[in-house]
Amino acid sequence: MKVISTFSSRHQASEAAALALSSAIGMQLETQATAAVVVSGGSTPLECFSLLAEQPVEWGRVEVTLSDDRCVDVQHPDSNQKMLRENLLVGPAADASYRSPDEPLTEPFAAVLVGMGSDGHFASLFPDADNLEAGLDSEQSALTITISTAASPHQRISMPMARLLRTKCLILLAFGDEKRAVIDTPGDTPVGALFNQTITPVQIFWAK
Repeated sequence: MKVISTFSSRHQASEAAALALSSAIGMQLETQATAAVVVSGGSTPLECFSLLAEQPVEWGRVEVTLSDDRCVDVQHPDSNQKMLRENLLVGPAADASYRSPDEPLTEPFAAVLVGMGSDGHFASLFPDADNLEAGLDSEQSALTITISTAASPHQRISMPMARLLRTKCLILLAFGDEKRAVIDTPGDTPVGALFNQTITPVQIFWAK
């Protein structure tokens, strides 16, 4: 299940994603003591993160984690956690608590933000991963799985799709014509499996 929203600029798409995420977090905090939000790495969500960090959320009650990360030191330039700390856990959002993706978190998640690659991967569920079937298994119970891919010199950990679906607010933020072509015709790519599942609708925010 996918619903595509097309924006005239990447800024507008990033802003819409930030507002949707903050709204979902706020709604969960109305009925629960804490709320968890899962976000992706990469360059695509950076503006969304800076906008989200300024939203009037009770950040002290929010757990923030990553959908996936490279198995490197947190100070390594390829670390998604480093990127997250520098771009989202700042300003008002500095009051949020970071949680590793392989820790138990408040579930269902208030919101999940994922990105995608032109090869159709999302999180670190790459097409060439030996254990891709396990990563896309809707019955998978593991908190994270370890991923090796030719696309990265580093081993990775990733939440499996089953865990990422444990939310009512699942957003995929993507930019550019190459990714739009994959969104429109995903075939048997990992993101195609995400679109084809019937558990949680995927809200796609796209801009050229």
